[in-house]
Amino acid sequence: MSYALLQTSLTPPSLEALERAFSSGRGLTPADARFVAGDAFGMLARDLSEEDALFLQGTLSGEGIQVEVVPETDIPRLPDARLFRLAQSTDEAFVIYDALDRPTSIPWASIRLIAAGYDQKEIKLELILGDCEGRLATSVDKLHFNRMPQYRDPRDPKNIGASFVYFVRDLEAHAPHALRNRAAAFLTADELTGDITEGITYPRPGAYLEEMLWLLWRARKG
Repeated sequence: MSYALLQTSLTPPSLEALERAFSSGRGLTPADARFVAGDAFGMLARDLSEEDALFLQGTLSGEGIQVEVVPETDIPRLPDARLFRLAQSTDEAFVIYDALDRPTSIPWASIRLIAAGYDQKEIKLELILGDCEGRLATSVDKLHFNRMPQYRDPRDPKNIGASFVYFVRDLEAHAPHALRNRAAAFLTADELTGDITEGITYPRPGAYLEEMLWLLWRARKG
């Protein structure tokens, strides 16, 4: 069985602390520290032996970095995504439409996680349903905002970026119980400040996915 090192919080560790923790070269080396430091979104390492994982847990703890040693089998697995391009919100449910405009209603209570962000490929939006029982996915360039007036700014209806922000905020308003990843939390803050693109950007697609898995793991763990 292989094991992962999962942080107890999403606080990114410093490069220097990781280099010292990995100095023995067991499981991870100081050369790995730069990659890990720039990409730490809850998961520091995966596919380790139990012995190496426990050893690194100790060296990381010595640097003030708290991690748990978790069997890979305990990490949630994301289901295949169901893509959508058109949606609307009602009081009772989130409704998506297929290519033939046939609706599927998703009760708000079933939305477990709202995830957004630029993963270096596209600006994405995903919803995880239940305990990883379903997954809905779309992106800014796929959404037909011209057919979704409730998410458009009447003062600037062609501003797709503003429509995307409204979309995420509407989901959060209807499903306040849902977990939010860092980018979704940024977009639903009371006031957006600074560079919005910077606030929702992940260093690579894997980091975006790892944060989702970390949030779901923590929620499942309780």
